[in-house]
Amino acid sequence: MRRIKCLLQISAAVALLVGSLTICAPNTGRAEAASGPSLVISQLKVTSSNGQFVTLYNTTDAELDMSNYQLEYFNNYDLNNATSSRLIALSGTIPPHGYFMVNDDALLLCYRLTVDSVSLDFSSIAGFVEIISSSQNGPGNAIEPTLEDYVGWSKKDAAGAQTLPADSEASLRRQPIDVDNNPSVSLPGAGSWQTVRPDPNNACNMIASDGSLVGTPASIGGLLPGSEAPSTILAADTSTGQLTPSMPAADIGLKSPSVNELLPNPAGTGNDKTDEFIELYNSNARVFDLSGFSLQVGTTSVHVYKFPSGTSLPANGFKAFYSSDTKLSMSNTGGETKLLDPFGNSISASGIYDTAKDGTAWALAKGKWYWTTQPTPNKANVIKQPPAKKTSGKNSSKVKSASDIKRVKSTSSSGSADGNTVAGNLTPIHPWTLAIVASLALLYGAYEYRADMVNHLGKLRSYFTVGRKNRR
Repeated sequence: MRRIKCLLQISAAVALLVGSLTICAPNTGRAEAASGPSLVISQLKVTSSNGQFVTLYNTTDAELDMSNYQLEYFNNYDLNNATSSRLIALSGTIPPHGYFMVNDDALLLCYRLTVDSVSLDFSSIAGFVEIISSSQNGPGNAIEPTLEDYVGWSKKDAAGAQTLPADSEASLRRQPIDVDNNPSVSLPGAGSWQTVRPDPNNACNMIASDGSLVGTPASIGGLLPGSEAPSTILAADTSTGQLTPSMPAADIGLKSPSVNELLPNPAGTGNDKTDEFIELYNSNARVFDLSGFSLQVGTTSVHVYKFPSGTSLPANGFKAFYSSDTKLSMSNTGGETKLLDPFGNSISASGIYDTAKDGTAWALAKGKWYWTTQPTPNKANVIKQPPAKKTSGKNSSKVKSASDIKRVKSTSSSGSADGNTVAGNLTPIHPWTLAIVASLALLYGAYEYRADMVNHLGKLRSYFTVGRKNRR
């Protein structure tokens, strides 16, 4: 490996004493940000209960393009002993002094938050995560990776690693924090970590290991606001005149809506341009504001519909959005639908479907997606699966049950279940019935082949005539 041994944690006090002293970075060849990290790790949860996540904090006064950042994960806090690593690409944007969560499970949004859901698969025994940014700082404007921040963890006390809490619901929160409860870190890897877990009475509150209530971003259940509930004032971009995206203030603290049902191929005389629909579900007890959110359909070629200002979802309710309004056309031969937040991040997606049959809806039930022949726009889903195909063939007009097949097999070999033979169970046919059937068959044959019989009789008569002449 191209990494050197290095202390993964240097205290903030030592960093302040040495001033501009360069920290030994986890990876050789990666410079640290000269003016401090632009993106730091705010909170970390690697236990598998209720999912894993990493929360990142934008320390700058500018919006960050997350495609310029990557998470690199190793399966050991000591990089010299790590046997595997993984590079996770990020997407979307993060507003100034905003938070970005990389998670692999459902999420309760307790304040403005950008979410990127991926499969993390962190080790809960030991591991290491670092944030890398890419910028053209190398010779000749070459792209050079820069180390922004890092943290290592272990299930047992280990030098250079944070000790994981025993509570499966708990997570690690970065210290120190500023007056607005945001991480205050000036050097990669600096600071300390505090064990916190969700408040059982309020998933948006955090309880520290000493039992005190803390007011910082946290938990699988959501993130806490600062001293004041976050809000955004829209400002026009001076270069384009367009308004910058923001999360509606009314949605702060709510769960994200979910894609619940699709009708890609309306039945009968249904028109794809008007009767297709995408249904969303709001699990919150209050109305959810969809202003600035978008629907995206397609896999290879995508189309997007942005909800106009004032569009909403009813509390604990469903709402179907028809193609007559969205102008979105879903493919009948396979596709997917996503719900995007105002920053362009996917917060809910349907399962990818195959061929959509006429009048069948693609609906979510018990965590899985099914085809149902009973579409239910604006209502709870009812899964009524299409009937199974019948076996084709001349002798398949009636499908025998397993018991019938078993009985036929047993009687054909040794007799019926009650000891009688097959012949004993058959009703005898009267001889006159057989005679009548045979006569009718002969008469039908004589009628059907009457022309042939006349020809044959004519030939026989000719043979006899010739034979008599020869004898004379």
